[in-house]
Amino acid sequence: MRVMRQSLCGLVALALLAVTGASQGTVSEQTPSFFLARQGAFSTPITPLTQPGSAAEFYRFANDQPNTGLEVANQALVFLYRDANTRDLSLVIILSKPGNVGGGEATLRFDGLPPTAQIALRDDPSDTYEFNPPVATMTWRWLPERADGVVISGLSEEFEITITPTFTRGIDGWQVLSGDPIAPERFQLPSLAEPLVLSAFRRAPPKAEFTYSPSVVSVNVPITFDARASQVADGKIVKYEWDFNSDGVFEISTDKPTVQWTFTQIGEVKVTLRVTDDKGAIAQVTKTITVEKEVAFATRAVSTTHAAPGTTFRVTVTITVRTSMSGLGLDEDLPANWEVTPIDSAGATFKAAQTQWIFPTIVRSGETRRIVYDVTIPKTDQLIGGPLPQDFDIVGRVSSTVPDIKEIPVLGETNEPFSRISIVTCLPAIVAIAHLDTATDTIDLRMSEEITFDQMQRAVAFWQEDTPVPGTCDAPLDLESLKKIVAHHLANVTVDRTIPEDTSIGGSAMRSILAPFPFYQVYLRTPGGNIFRVKIEVQAEKDILGLTLTEKLPERWEVRPLEGGTSAAFKQSANTWIFTEKIPAGTRRSILYEVTVPTDEIISPYTIQGLIESFAPRFESEVGKDQTVNVVECLDIPVAISHLNVEQNAIDVALSNKISFAQIQTAIALWLEDEEVIGTCGKTIDFRTLQTLISYWLTDTPVDQPLPAATR
Repeated sequence: MRVMRQSLCGLVALALLAVTGASQGTVSEQTPSFFLARQGAFSTPITPLTQPGSAAEFYRFANDQPNTGLEVANQALVFLYRDANTRDLSLVIILSKPGNVGGGEATLRFDGLPPTAQIALRDDPSDTYEFNPPVATMTWRWLPERADGVVISGLSEEFEITITPTFTRGIDGWQVLSGDPIAPERFQLPSLAEPLVLSAFRRAPPKAEFTYSPSVVSVNVPITFDARASQVADGKIVKYEWDFNSDGVFEISTDKPTVQWTFTQIGEVKVTLRVTDDKGAIAQVTKTITVEKEVAFATRAVSTTHAAPGTTFRVTVTITVRTSMSGLGLDEDLPANWEVTPIDSAGATFKAAQTQWIFPTIVRSGETRRIVYDVTIPKTDQLIGGPLPQDFDIVGRVSSTVPDIKEIPVLGETNEPFSRISIVTCLPAIVAIAHLDTATDTIDLRMSEEITFDQMQRAVAFWQEDTPVPGTCDAPLDLESLKKIVAHHLANVTVDRTIPEDTSIGGSAMRSILAPFPFYQVYLRTPGGNIFRVKIEVQAEKDILGLTLTEKLPERWEVRPLEGGTSAAFKQSANTWIFTEKIPAGTRRSILYEVTVPTDEIISPYTIQGLIESFAPRFESEVGKDQTVNVVECLDIPVAISHLNVEQNAIDVALSNKISFAQIQTAIALWLEDEEVIGTCGKTIDFRTLQTLISYWLTDTPVDQPLPAATR
């Protein structure tokens, strides 16, 4: 066999507890024994294999091997055997089965044998036996065509025997047998290396019993299971295990007798309770429970997730019944000093002292009742619970007398049996905006948690003007908070819920710079030469909510948004735009703006950087394409000629980049006279330059474009 792994898990316990079979004659009047076998934490009851005749006779030793019919190749069997006639109790060990592969070798050490124990059958005289109760050590070696084992008789009715194995080869598992001598129940032990402890004692096993409430079990309603009716005659119960779905796995293991469980599907279920006493004895009971549709369902909606001391918010409890109910009541528990004002009791009678409502009439099956009340938070000095911020819970339950429903919890918006309110000194911006009365710019926490169009527009104004948001302790509205507000409005998601997280790239943006002169040049020495335009085009790859654009330009450069682009709110102090509409996937949006460069700006190339950001999906992306603007004081000759107003002899930004007949005539005259070209800082036209100018004129090519190849 394979060598045993010493690193196997620690002691696994197999605890066996069974009442012995009824004996004949006066023996049946004896106090029965109960048997335990432990290998760590695993345990189960067993019964000695019982039939008339001695254990040696049951072993059926012949051909140097056992012949019980229970043998399994490469498995070690351990079981107790009782003679139904004499009530004698024996311990039987069987090692493998004839026909095993390779034979085997094993050593078992026994500790705790009673003084009356003796070897009743020695399978093979060549095996090694050291038998000196309470200790014994036995070593077996068997051939492939053989099995091995031993019978130890004379066991008393109370003992604790520890069997420590060393399976050298030929054994790859061992089992404890229980019950029927022909077809016993087999318990496979988890560890081949750890000791097996067998115990016997005269004592009644524990009794497992439980109740549950409410007696009508409904889906999605917490049920309390109570095992306090479980008993043990001598000692105490130390473990309660619960299997709620008949899968053999105990979902809850605790030392407490009561637990709660919620069934999520209707139908019949088997619930099993298993109890273990301080001696390791086990008992279990199984009951079939019918899970019905909810007889009643109650939810609580709170108008805000945050509130400040002294403010008032609104609570709506909706009760739906699926069977006619009488004595229907609602009991709400709120923190101390919180004042409740009923708004609509839906026909129920309200008792303020206990915050209870009771319906004096039968509520028919299918009816829905909504109870609405306002809650006023006490001032800070009357608020119990410590410094702010702090969370408080509202907990409630629905009950009735017919049917007898003790408690159906009122579920909050998160489907938990409570509604949580954060009491703060300053409201979060998004909460304040959702409860903003835009007509008066005051906060009313009784309003819905949905952000309206007017509220969103007011938030944009707060952001643009750097005006404090009411209720936030005069905090200005930052861009990230505004993106969140806009996204919640566009997604129609209340502020107590989150928009699903998505970090994929939702789109891209490209910039086109429309300068007054070719090559992105800004010329400071002529009117309008210091003004250029920019167009940003956004391409949406996914639906985008709360998209912003921020452009970073040199200091003192003035930005003015232009008509013609997509409507977006602009904040002058930050050069930031926010789109207050959803941008559907596959569509484009554009922003146009004009830039004025100071006329005393330093002559140099300048870079414009931009970034788009979105709340949903949450991404950012740099603006691509054009980004450089060249501030110049001297134009190239082709550019100067194409923008030359020949009548006024001045540079005109309104002219195109193409050279006209009048301009080419002027250029020829300037060449002939070697005169300076205006706007070029004293440059004159040479022969080669004039050739180029004439080619631009003849081919009607803009001076910022290459000449046609045939003309070069």
